[in-house]
Amino acid sequence: MPNEEKMTIDERRKYLRLIKKRYLKASKFERGRLLDEMEAITGLHRKSLIRLMSGSLETRPRHKQGGRAGFHSPATIEKSLWDFLG
Repeated sequence: MPNEEKMTIDERRKYLRLIKKRYLKASKFERGRLLDEMEAITGLHRKSLIRLMSGSLETRPRHKQGGRAGFHSPATIEKSLWDFLG
């Protein structure tokens, strides 16, 4: 059984952008055939493909993830440093 190369995310989005024009103009029967084709090529599930075809295929910047607030105040750090150095 040969190893098939998987598409990168960028390649997948490029392919889906090209197919989307045909998908939006197609009849219900043709959409089903296009979904079968896209499913075989991209490896994505049918429902995911339907969502991608009805939504935007543009990438969005990631939101900055919130981290834990600082635990020590600058005064506490300075005191700890002086205690450590003796």
